[in-house]
Amino acid sequence: MAGLAPLNALRAFEAAARQGGFVGAAEELNVTPAAVGQQVRQLEALIGEALFERQGKTLILTERGAAALEPLRRGFELMGEASAALRAMQATPTLTLAADHDVMIAWLGRDLASTDAAIRLVARGEEAELTLTRSSVATAPAGADRIMDEVLTPLARPGLVAPDAGLAVLETLPLIEDSASGLSWAQWLSARGGYGLEAQPRLRAADSLAALALAEEGAGIVLGRKPLAYDAIRAGRLAPVFADGDQPTDQAYFLQGVAGRSPSAAATRLAQHLKACAAARQDLAGEL
Repeated sequence: MAGLAPLNALRAFEAAARQGGFVGAAEELNVTPAAVGQQVRQLEALIGEALFERQGKTLILTERGAAALEPLRRGFELMGEASAALRAMQATPTLTLAADHDVMIAWLGRDLASTDAAIRLVARGEEAELTLTRSSVATAPAGADRIMDEVLTPLARPGLVAPDAGLAVLETLPLIEDSASGLSWAQWLSARGGYGLEAQPRLRAADSLAALALAEEGAGIVLGRKPLAYDAIRAGRLAPVFADGDQPTDQAYFLQGVAGRSPSAAATRLAQHLKACAAARQDLAGEL
């Protein structure tokens, strides 16, 4: 940059002014006192004015030196902050995590907020260091870690269904079916022996979050994916309709890295964090 004095000379002057002499500055900068003195003299020659008055071994700032000291001190502080920021960026590389959008919105937001990792979220199928996928257990990706099981349960807006309601309530209120869940109302009823019930879905949603949102608005009872509804249940926006309504499925959530590649230390830490969060979520979901 035009007009900028040599950085070493500026550092020598600032350190000598702060330390009150060349000896202290030399110890700080890990050079000899003579080298500090030479740098200061070069700076004085460059600007054409003395920066110190020398009284024996004591250095006293001249008016010009005192005027330059504070801006220099601020400048070096800013340079230190910039260097720290660059080191922090290098120490926390951005990780790429792929997942379905419903999992990103309803699940990952809370879990990722509690980690200091720098993360870029992409759609499942895109190249990523870690992928969170939902799959049947039988066809799970090779080498993937099973971190949570899929469970479906009837959910409704609090107050829509009486606490002691039986299965017959499903014939009196609109049913919402989540086509993405992999389990129909007929299958859920069959697992509970409700063969004689005329419980037909009135609303079908191809998106799990849309199905849950309809139930939150009071549109009916949804057969919802409990891992995605966990936060809504905790917040009181949705409530399980039946105490024994949970229905396990053959689906689960799996976390996997890149096949044939050892994960980075940062990816390993994030994977461990997500697994711990998933385990805690599943344990708490079983109590809701």
